[in-house]
Amino acid sequence: MSEWGSFVDESPPSGGGPPSSPSPSSPSAANHEWGFYEPEPEPQSEPGTGRSPSAAVDTDPVWGVYEPEPGTGPSPSPAVDADPGWGFDAPSAASAPSPPSPPAGVSTPSPEVVASLLTVGETLWAHVDGPVAVLGSGCPVTAVYDGEPDGFSGWRPVTVVDPARLTVRPVPLSLGEPPIGATTSVAELYSDLEPSSATEPFRAAPFPVGQGPDLDAVLSRAVAEERERVRVEAAAAAHRAEAQLNLAKRELAERTELAERHARIREEQAQSEVRRTQQEAVQQVSAAQAQIAAARDQFNQAQQQWQLRTRQAEAERTRMTRELDRAKSAGAQRLVLVGVLAVLAVVLTFVFKGA
Repeated sequence: MSEWGSFVDESPPSGGGPPSSPSPSSPSAANHEWGFYEPEPEPQSEPGTGRSPSAAVDTDPVWGVYEPEPGTGPSPSPAVDADPGWGFDAPSAASAPSPPSPPAGVSTPSPEVVASLLTVGETLWAHVDGPVAVLGSGCPVTAVYDGEPDGFSGWRPVTVVDPARLTVRPVPLSLGEPPIGATTSVAELYSDLEPSSATEPFRAAPFPVGQGPDLDAVLSRAVAEERERVRVEAAAAAHRAEAQLNLAKRELAERTELAERHARIREEQAQSEVRRTQQEAVQQVSAAQAQIAAARDQFNQAQQQWQLRTRQAEAERTRMTRELDRAKSAGAQRLVLVGVLAVLAVVLTFVFKGA
């Protein structure tokens, strides 16, 4: 039994002898560290063409070229590149990068929006083809060169020249070879240091049934290790919780002290405000009392003046009444005198006329 345990339904082969090696044609013969590969049955030739599908070996440049193992399938076509490296094919003209197009349901932004987002001197990637360039959003721009176009088309960095006119300048491409010894050559940089061999791939041995340590001991050790790990994690969690509790207590004590200090300050401010208000109230009461006393004095003075004027007016009215009485008596006397004089005049008139 190995470190990986064993299946329940496994049992040692009958006879107590070593496990028999499986036949090369069985699936277990292809066992290795990544599993096994079962070759598909060889398909029949295509009707009407006379060609076997074995000639159409997958040459997808994305996933590389698959070479069937010896004895598991048809041999590849001689026309397929059997490069032991990456197995990528040379890119064809059909696989050349094309100008970007917005996904379905997404419209290309207007030139005004793109111009508002660009800045002078900003470096972007664009699909350049001569004087025409297309940004990643699908908006076309104009590519200008210092001289003639360099003839390189495809995705390349460009520098914004004039955002208002959507004009960019492609960044020049360095085509010169560096001096020998200054850098690593391209051939050495991309060379395969460990070329793959055409030998049979490595295949792991069959599963070692009945060998290895005791499963109960392995499980007991795993349980003990898990318990120890849980105990350590619980102790660490308790230590962290205690540290957080102490920190929370310190923070609470600091906050309480700060709150008490603020409360004392506010209480002192309130007391000083009360004292100031009381002083202001006393001052205002004193000022009001002074104003009331002054008003009372003014009222008393005014009352005395009115009383004096009233007495003077009464005396004047009495004097005028007396003078009026004297005038009335004088007038009555004058009337009586005038009447007497008139009677005397009439009498004298009659006397003189009679004489």
